[in-house]
Amino acid sequence: MDYEFSPGLAALAGIIPLIIVYLLKPRPKQVILPSLMFVRKIGREAFDSRRKISKKITDPLFFLQLFALILMAIAIAGPLLENIKEDSEKVVVIIDSSASMAVPDRISDAKSIAIESLGKENTVIAAESMPVVLAKAIEAADAEELINSLEARDTPGNIPEAVLTVINDEGNRKAKVVVISDFENWAGRAPETYIKIARAKNLELEFRQVGRAAGNCAIIGGYLKDRNDGTYEYTCTVKNFNNESVKLDIRLESKSGLLSTQKISKPVSLGKFGTQQIKFSSIPQGTSTVEILNKDALPCDNIAWISIPEIKPRQMLILTDPDPATGKSPLITALSLMPGLTVDVQHELPVDFAKYDDIVIACEYEPLPVSTIKEITAYAKSGKALIVIGNGCLYNSSEMHELYPILPVEISSIKEDASRTFETAGSGTQIFEGISFSEVYIRKYLAAVPRENASVLAEFKGAGPAVSTWKLDNGTVAYVGISDTAGNEAWNNFPTVPTYPVFWAKLLKYLWGIGDISETNVNTGRYQAFDRNVRIEIPGETISSKFVYYDKCGLYNLNQKTVAANLYDSTESNTFTENRLNLTGESEGVQKEDLYTKSPDKFRKYLIYALLLLLILENVIMFRRKII
Repeated sequence: MDYEFSPGLAALAGIIPLIIVYLLKPRPKQVILPSLMFVRKIGREAFDSRRKISKKITDPLFFLQLFALILMAIAIAGPLLENIKEDSEKVVVIIDSSASMAVPDRISDAKSIAIESLGKENTVIAAESMPVVLAKAIEAADAEELINSLEARDTPGNIPEAVLTVINDEGNRKAKVVVISDFENWAGRAPETYIKIARAKNLELEFRQVGRAAGNCAIIGGYLKDRNDGTYEYTCTVKNFNNESVKLDIRLESKSGLLSTQKISKPVSLGKFGTQQIKFSSIPQGTSTVEILNKDALPCDNIAWISIPEIKPRQMLILTDPDPATGKSPLITALSLMPGLTVDVQHELPVDFAKYDDIVIACEYEPLPVSTIKEITAYAKSGKALIVIGNGCLYNSSEMHELYPILPVEISSIKEDASRTFETAGSGTQIFEGISFSEVYIRKYLAAVPRENASVLAEFKGAGPAVSTWKLDNGTVAYVGISDTAGNEAWNNFPTVPTYPVFWAKLLKYLWGIGDISETNVNTGRYQAFDRNVRIEIPGETISSKFVYYDKCGLYNLNQKTVAANLYDSTESNTFTENRLNLTGESEGVQKEDLYTKSPDKFRKYLIYALLLLLILENVIMFRRKII
């Protein structure tokens, strides 16, 4: 046993004089004196008895003092006992839950290691494309239940970011951090570097690797190219992550609301660790899949989902003034240029108005009757799209005020200000990407503020919304506060700018839920935020949220739009490697050295308590003997 102060054991030498004293100490002897004649004889015998060494020591006081000396000597020396640091009861578990962990046995092995590593206070973090804190400062029982429910997601992994997040959190000081992963995807510095950083922050960092080599084939990339005939060409890259040749059966299956389902199969032969590009022409609008039919270790990278927005024929009704010149307005011209859109211009609401997919109200001088507005309101609530142009009639006419309750803005006045500029806002930055508004100047506009839950897509800088939308029951209402009046009374020059038709094309596609190809085909691990809660149908469930996290491969239905999410990550699909990181040497010795400490304090405390008890007993005996 090690001691803090080994010379302190020299105090045990005090036992020797104690033993000598008790061995030489004369025992009390009762002597009967029948007469004075024996006094000298008995006195001589008593004197001789002092000179003899007793063979036995039976005095309990001796044993008390003996034990007291022993305890005192050991307490002075201070035995060093190996104990786990008190602070090491705080444990942070980082579990890799990326796509490669879906290989059989990897996630289950990781769970077992995580549960074995739990301490008194636990934080559990899932390392996906970004760190996801599942729970913080919970007891071991709750942490075990949480870990058992953990599943691998179809995202890339980012272990280094998760480690740095934990290290930089002041609340994790003096904690033990256990990182459990197959380390298929490692984009950071060497593990030893993070261990040194953790030590500098008074943290203990331990890497635990799981997973054995497993054969896999995957679609590691894919992109679409517009053929300009309503169809697309899809090119994907297929890779063999095996050390032997394979023959793959690959099938394209397309589903479209306009065409019947079609299937195309292509056999592919790949050498060991081989790669090949495959092209599929004439991918129709709608959703399609390209799938490797062979079974292997990782299912999520065997299928690529494709989503091409379907542009169905639509009918639009524009309600405007009876002036013949309005039929040639820039707005009507721009909308008529939209492919697949039939535009019907009317001055009164037709009886069969319910057949139209969209209605645009662009009245400049003559307001609509109140009865017409009530019918249009019911039309919009039924699930259709209504677009209201903000111009003078919308503010000056009391009849048009009947539209105010369904507008996504509250209109207050007409403003004349030539210093205002027109620019995108919120999600409109993405919707109108590629459109320049630098040539647009504003002379007059309607001052307005957005209502709660409304989305502002464009604004008059510093003066309120210019384009805003919101949901009205099952339908959508859009307010476009840019009058298309031409001539000397024009409120702005936007209708004369070349990007005006493009603006309307992008706005209508947004209202119809038709996005760009890049918006409907994304990689997993991506977050997307919205201005308001939207209904999101994700693989396995339906939720209402202001953001969506693409953590599963498949189709996501949101905002009347279908988004295809794919892994497309060769590092996650490469499940054939072994010993991915050098986890020997320095990282293995960290736990013993830093998590355990030798301290005399705990044992010395109990020795002192025992010593005090012996001293009390000694004083009691001496008091009863009237020695003190």
